[in-house]
Amino acid sequence: MSSPAPMREQGVRHRVWPVLLAAGIGLAILLALGTWQVKRLAWKEGLIAAIDRAIAADPVSLTDALAKPDPDFTKVTVTGAFSGPGLRRLAVVNGGPGWEVVQGFVTTDGARLLVSRGLIPEAAAIPQSPAEVTTTGILRRHGARGTYDGDNDVAGNRWYWWDVPAMQQAVFGGQGLATPLVLHLLPKADGTAGLTVEPPKADLRNNHLGYAITWFGLAAALVVVTGVFLRRNAMAR
Repeated sequence: MSSPAPMREQGVRHRVWPVLLAAGIGLAILLALGTWQVKRLAWKEGLIAAIDRAIAADPVSLTDALAKPDPDFTKVTVTGAFSGPGLRRLAVVNGGPGWEVVQGFVTTDGARLLVSRGLIPEAAAIPQSPAEVTTTGILRRHGARGTYDGDNDVAGNRWYWWDVPAMQQAVFGGQGLATPLVLHLLPKADGTAGLTVEPPKADLRNNHLGYAITWFGLAAALVVVTGVFLRRNAMAR
């Protein structure tokens, strides 16, 4: 007849190995996720640095900018005239509700694009656009509608998300294909008089450091919990 001690020790081993296996797999997954976020952090910081360099660079022509594989965040100078009505896109101005004024622009060589002139308070009128100007801004590519964005009120000229094709239709009608990017004018550029213009920046979310700390922290916690479990089982023998 077997003694109780060896049987108890064998039962402890049966409990320990599944826990060790699960802890090992979990630790490998958590460390892999943390390492991936560190790599993503390096990639995102490099992208932000590249965008900052593009914003600080000398402006180029619209034609040269659009010839790039990705002209997003390219600084350009255009000459032409504002066209069509000013569109109002929901924005925050000095901590309160306001509008971003978006207007059509036709260059001297016939290119059409939307131009963000700047911000106005909610009750303010859109400042009159100047005659033919040479102005400078940053080209931006705007993404799709967000989950919580409201429906754009085209008839009431209230826009809550960047529906660029619909905005182009409202401004230009069927007068040719417009450039799919939006030119955001720089502070003090021609066409911004009477509006608030925020300096351009790389507005990319960069939470990868926090995510990496979270995954590595969970890995450390798993090691501690597993160690406590093993110690208690060793004492139970």
